[in-house]
Amino acid sequence: MDDIVYGHLERAAESFARHDEEETLGALLAAWRVCRSPALVKVCEEVERRLVANGLSADGNARPPPHEAWEYTPRSMAWLLVSQAKRSSTSAAHYLDQLLRMSPNPQFGPALLLLSRLPEFQAPLNLTKLCLALKHVGPPFDVAPLEALHARLAPDNDSAGRLAFIIRMGREWVPPALDARAEAALQDLSKALGEREEHERRCASVREQWLPLVYAQLDDDAARLVMADELVALGDPWGEFIVLQCSPASDEARVNVLLEAHRSSWEEPLGLLVVPGKTRFERGFPVAVQLGRRTSMRPSFPAPSPSWSTVREIDWGGGEGPGFHGEWFMHPHLRGIRRMRRMEFHEAHFMGPHPSVSRLELRAPQVGGVYPVREPGVERSETFEKLALLPSLSWLELRDAEPEDLRICASSSLARKLERFDADRQGAWRLTARPAAEVPIEATLVSEEAVGLFVEVLRAAEGFGTRGVRVRCERKLKPWEMQDLKQATAAYAHVEWA
Repeated sequence: MDDIVYGHLERAAESFARHDEEETLGALLAAWRVCRSPALVKVCEEVERRLVANGLSADGNARPPPHEAWEYTPRSMAWLLVSQAKRSSTSAAHYLDQLLRMSPNPQFGPALLLLSRLPEFQAPLNLTKLCLALKHVGPPFDVAPLEALHARLAPDNDSAGRLAFIIRMGREWVPPALDARAEAALQDLSKALGEREEHERRCASVREQWLPLVYAQLDDDAARLVMADELVALGDPWGEFIVLQCSPASDEARVNVLLEAHRSSWEEPLGLLVVPGKTRFERGFPVAVQLGRRTSMRPSFPAPSPSWSTVREIDWGGGEGPGFHGEWFMHPHLRGIRRMRRMEFHEAHFMGPHPSVSRLELRAPQVGGVYPVREPGVERSETFEKLALLPSLSWLELRDAEPEDLRICASSSLARKLERFDADRQGAWRLTARPAAEVPIEATLVSEEAVGLFVEVLRAAEGFGTRGVRVRCERKLKPWEMQDLKQATAAYAHVEWA
């Protein structure tokens, strides 16, 4: 047994040295299942506390852990046990059934003891499930709350005997001792934990001092480079990352190594709405993010932290994201957003006069499937007029568009302020309108099967100006099809065929 425990502790130390604290906790828990030393439990709790900023508090308040995967992990289960019990004892009983299928874990003990304080767990069926869960998890656990529960039970409660057995098991449990080799390994790991936390406190102090200045002077590298130098002196990899990305001759190979090792921790301040691994960094800070779908267990739209101040681009997921939230979007920390990608057309109606958005990509509405109350054309016209109120908007991209979308946009007041308009239908056609260009309209036919649709596109684009058009065909067309295109461009003063 001693060799097995020591092997797990060696693996924990190796994982901790390479900053894989999830693996560290897994190795510690494996050691705990072999030898339930209180010293092991203490170190497990220290690592768990680092991994879960918001866990179960002493007063029983349960808050969701900042964990992206919401399967039945021990971390989420401990939260679910208490949070669901406060809503319904039936839900809590369901999660107790799930817990019995999981490996024992010391995280479960405090959650189960919190359940023992709820009146619903005096009911025989719920109490039986609670006792089975406590037996499965095993000691050590505090027997005082269980003794208090036993004293509250009715004399004829069928589960009182089960609870008495669990209390006796907790009282009679004798803490096992680690051998000298394992004890030394655990002490070394505990010391390393303390040193890392002290190092992180010093780095956090540097961030607290300089980040407000960085966010207040986003176009000036001076503050971020001073902060980076202090972080480099402390051995914080973020400092090196900032310096590299601010350098005119950046070492991209080293940048990628740092990103691979630390991306998740650098994305974490942005919160749960951001899809992990999709954030783009520039000059050491996040500038482009993709939002992911919410779940019922996540906050809908938590207020954006100051870390969002450097973000310039949001990808809304193209129908797979969380949906638009106007109040959230107008938060002061999002004042620097300049580009919006893959946003649903009907959500653009609620954007509000954001001061900085200059480029907007929308997925065009599907006729008959988006606006059930009024005619789609009326709704689209109103949305384009709403977008005209965005003070900085100069570039609109419309994906999966119909010719009618072009006509409506071209006749709106928005068209008169746009410097560029792009529209397309995937696999069929593309169009770009730039009023100030020498040839304002450029249109490309992608598929010969879309000639009829492309004819309508060319005619609809007349609303953006008829000074000139450049037409490209990626497929060889038949003579009569070319004739149709030439007739469709008759209104343009100048026509180029590319």
